[in-house]
Amino acid sequence: MKKHYLLLAAAVLLAGSAHAQGTELFFSEYAEGAHQTGMNYGGTANSTGSEKAIEVYNPTVNTVNLNAYSIRRYSNGAVLGSPLMEEERLIRTTGANTLARQSTFVVTNPDATLPDILRASNMRSAARQSGTSAPGVLQVGGTVWFNGDDAMALVRYPSGTAGQPNVAAGVIIDIIGSIGEQPTTNGGAWSSTNPLDGTPPVYVSSANQSIIRRASVSAGTRANPLPQNVPGSNPPTRNPGGYDISAQWRMYSTAFNGPMGTANPGGQLYDRLGEHSDYIGPFGVYGPLATLEKFNNGISLYPNPATGTATVELKDVNVGSIVVLNNLGQRIEAQPVAGAQHVTLNISGLKAGLYFVQFVSADGQSKIYKTLQVQ
Repeated sequence: MKKHYLLLAAAVLLAGSAHAQGTELFFSEYAEGAHQTGMNYGGTANSTGSEKAIEVYNPTVNTVNLNAYSIRRYSNGAVLGSPLMEEERLIRTTGANTLARQSTFVVTNPDATLPDILRASNMRSAARQSGTSAPGVLQVGGTVWFNGDDAMALVRYPSGTAGQPNVAAGVIIDIIGSIGEQPTTNGGAWSSTNPLDGTPPVYVSSANQSIIRRASVSAGTRANPLPQNVPGSNPPTRNPGGYDISAQWRMYSTAFNGPMGTANPGGQLYDRLGEHSDYIGPFGVYGPLATLEKFNNGISLYPNPATGTATVELKDVNVGSIVVLNNLGQRIEAQPVAGAQHVTLNISGLKAGLYFVQFVSADGQSKIYKTLQVQ
């Protein structure tokens, strides 16, 4: 990493009533199919086994420019900057690169053949591990090749152009899964059941299902959830407070009847792609959140990766508390001295891995997260 240590902005959380309104884009549908290679499921060509798509929704009353947005795949438990992290800009195939109010943008696997996926597609993902010479690729391509065990993130760049000035400067505005975890249970997926969907509870999974965001969800998941399972547990043990996919997502079609059900790949549907008409959250006014951006831009965290200590540099911001969190929710706290421009974090007792550093403003109205890689 270069010595100027650009910000690693991992996530942004709004405080107060803004949570209740749709003011920023979020993921609204995720479809990962179990279709078999060489079989025909109604398309003009046989399936390649890559019937996958992801959808972004605009819950605001404004048309949003997509130039500032990208999607990331954290393949097999990858973290920020890992060679396994793939990132591509959102670029519409035809027309202005914008997303109309209360509309969707669908990114599909380039090898998909099913008519419902092709019909809804606004953009095709690049080939796996394709270089930055491919249109829209920021690190390597292959974002929509997820297999149920890859965390996905929707990213916005404050500069207004994805990838500028640096990939690390992107602010995560939504997450599916838990970044840094590769789930191994239930066929390698984040999965759970929710009694809200009926009796018996409906099984929701990031593999072999078409899932949509619950109608009341009006904002993305902006802080990385705790892992679904306790890291290192064998056999895998459910992590109290860990990621629960069914809390915000519901299944509308599946290739299986429950975790151990009979496979029916051809029965999985994708007909909800291209719309999110059951959304009931308030339609808010889209904005770049200037106050929050200033708070974010005024905080630097370096070196990154770090060993022993890390330095927080504050410029024209008033931070009330700093908390270092790991994926188990363990924490190291620091209280900045009023007027101080530098805070030293003693991380010598932390194990190597990915951590999230939470910064809360002195008035409690702004909260952001940055990633810290401990060596």
